[in-house]
Amino acid sequence: MNIEKHFKSQTFIVSSASIALLSLCLFLDSCANPDTDSGSKQANYPFIGNWQGNGTDSEGNPFAFFAKVSHSGDNRYRILILDKLDTLEKPIHVMDGTLENNEFTYTADEGLYEGGGTLSKDLFEGYYKGPIDGSFQMWRIE
Repeated sequence: MNIEKHFKSQTFIVSSASIALLSLCLFLDSCANPDTDSGSKQANYPFIGNWQGNGTDSEGNPFAFFAKVSHSGDNRYRILILDKLDTLEKPIHVMDGTLENNEFTYTADEGLYEGGGTLSKDLFEGYYKGPIDGSFQMWRIE
């Protein structure tokens, strides 16, 4: 097979199209997520990452959970409380708040709960008040 026939073959066209599409996807992802290095993200935004936690509600019921913490701009963060990390299910709770001087204050579930806590490197100890009060701690796992 000569080079001219090779470049006119469908295999080359499909391969070229696949490479172009992959390149475009990588470029768009880098534009949407310019800070893809989790180490630098954590240095700049100390609360982001995956966490695991447990706690007790005001009725004495223990609970366990996982959390995904993301940065929402300025000193704002969003915490998704989940049954497990890798899930497509709706979060159990959504917490939005601000972190100032390692103190995080938040509202959850569209204002149904309010709470706060202290971030100390890879440990967060917090509380919540609402229809049921409680306290919890969570530790960074990734």
